[in-house]
Amino acid sequence: MIIDPGGDEKSITNCILENNSNVCAIINTHAHYDHIGAVNYLKNKYSVPFYLHSKDEKLLQSANFYMKVFEGTNYIKIPEVDFFIDHMENLINIANFSIEILFTPGHTYGSVCLLIENCLFTGDTLFKGEIGRTDLPGGNEDILKKSLKTISMLPKHISIYAGHGAPSTIEEELKHNRNFVQAL
Repeated sequence: MIIDPGGDEKSITNCILENNSNVCAIINTHAHYDHIGAVNYLKNKYSVPFYLHSKDEKLLQSANFYMKVFEGTNYIKIPEVDFFIDHMENLINIANFSIEILFTPGHTYGSVCLLIENCLFTGDTLFKGEIGRTDLPGGNEDILKKSLKTISMLPKHISIYAGHGAPSTIEEELKHNRNFVQAL
């Protein structure tokens, strides 16, 4: 399963080949352009479904506008969403993966975190040492604080894998992430 494929489809494809992996799905934590750039290519290459929260569909359709504003170059082929994860159960099964969907808006209207065993994929909601931005369209500081509170209540040993940066744990972030603690 591919989570939040940025725009470097060559690196992702090479990693899949090197590890002799079988791709079964693409699931995104949100629809900012820097998380969806390779979705269409990978979706077509591996003939797999794409999952996203429906509240980020408008953001998905605006990806090229934001790409132009922030990067000034390139063009993203906007993928078709096969499954809106908010129209499914909070626990979904994809191949051998049991995924708990945590609705964590604040960075975007449709931001989610994906809990797979003891791994939490936080997208841009929570990073090592930082919390998500709320100054972009769809961002809301008060709503993000509620989402961060939800994350803080998970078992402390859970590993965090954000959309950018190094991994961490909930325990480490509660000890060392000043912005996370202040948001609670």
